[in-house]
Amino acid sequence: MDIRTELDSFLGAKRALVDAITREFRSGTPAKAIARSVFPAFSRDQVTQYLAAVALLDSARTALQEAGLELVEVRVTGIDAPREALLTVAADPAETPDYEDLPSRIRSALRDFHITLDLPQGEHDEITDDLVDTFLLDGDTVRLVKLKPRT
Repeated sequence: MDIRTELDSFLGAKRALVDAITREFRSGTPAKAIARSVFPAFSRDQVTQYLAAVALLDSARTALQEAGLELVEVRVTGIDAPREALLTVAADPAETPDYEDLPSRIRSALRDFHITLDLPQGEHDEITDDLVDTFLLDGDTVRLVKLKPRT
């Protein structure tokens, strides 16, 4: 076999394993148990961070569906770094009434599920809600972040 065939086979098997990890987690298996069972393929931290992003994605989808915000797409970057849950507005500004209000509606829906919005990892000056809203309305991707309770 040539290297391309082997690479395709490896990547297909990796995708299948990640899909199995996700299914197992969504069916109720604890993240640490899954991490132990797939340890030779992925590190514990890699699996638990990925599954935390999956849990965040699932909560965000529920929040957005309950709020009637089908114009928003959420996804997980994958098991490789940075392992984040991301959100993008998929609405056409010309065809969406009150397009400018989408960020506040999204924030409101997510707040009830203890989720907020942030910019993707990278270098940014001071991150404000207005800056994040600008990214959203420009069709850029923003990061979903679990809110930390006050202590």
